[in-house]
Amino acid sequence: MNTWPDRHRRALSQSEHEQWNRRVYPGTRQLCEHCGQPTGRCEEDSLYADEDHEDGPLCYDCYHKSNAANEPRSFSK
Repeated sequence: MNTWPDRHRRALSQSEHEQWNRRVYPGTRQLCEHCGQPTGRCEEDSLYADEDHEDGPLCYDCYHKSNAANEPRSFSK
């Protein structure tokens, strides 16, 4: 369960709030299925190795290492 810093509710400065979000809510970052690194993308512009979206999301490097880099990309979902 999420708790406040130092276990008491108070106003946070902008920098404290950004640090708090990075530590407590890291799930908003999309991670590459192959290497586990952040993709730098979101759901709308995710890269997949196949049209069925079963192999991905992928980071730019892993996408280009896959066979999908040699095929035209489908933008349908």
